[in-house]
Amino acid sequence: MWNLNWCYLYRFSKEKFWREYPCILAIVDEYCAKYSSIIERFKYINLYALALAVRRQENGPPGAEFGVLHPKAKNTNLEEQARWAVVTFIRNLERWERALREGTWKKTSPNPALDYIAFLGNRWAPVGAANDPLGLNKHWIGNVQKLYLNYKA
Repeated sequence: MWNLNWCYLYRFSKEKFWREYPCILAIVDEYCAKYSSIIERFKYINLYALALAVRRQENGPPGAEFGVLHPKAKNTNLEEQARWAVVTFIRNLERWERALREGTWKKTSPNPALDYIAFLGNRWAPVGAANDPLGLNKHWIGNVQKLYLNYKA
């Protein structure tokens, strides 16, 4: 159903992440059902693996688990952070599709999922952002792509 590499997820993740999986996967389930027409067009992108990869990469503290900085999402909880993240993933699928169609996005990978992650990363964790004084965002796309490939079955 989720097409995840459970062995990798449990073997190479900390216990704190294990405890979060049910909540995160349930929220992805909920939004996949709600936005099924969009999800169907992009069924080659595993949103479950993407959600877990972004959670692991962001590694935020309680109230910022996914690194969502919108004022309504900050200082909330894992469930609310996951909701904001998944909706952002889905909205950016449509933006990516439009950018490809209009020629405003040049593909970065022959793998559509990795190309989408690069597109998402430019919006989610832009290099040079004011809230990234250490310049860690430059690693976001590559790290999320690697985690995504390891997490999906």
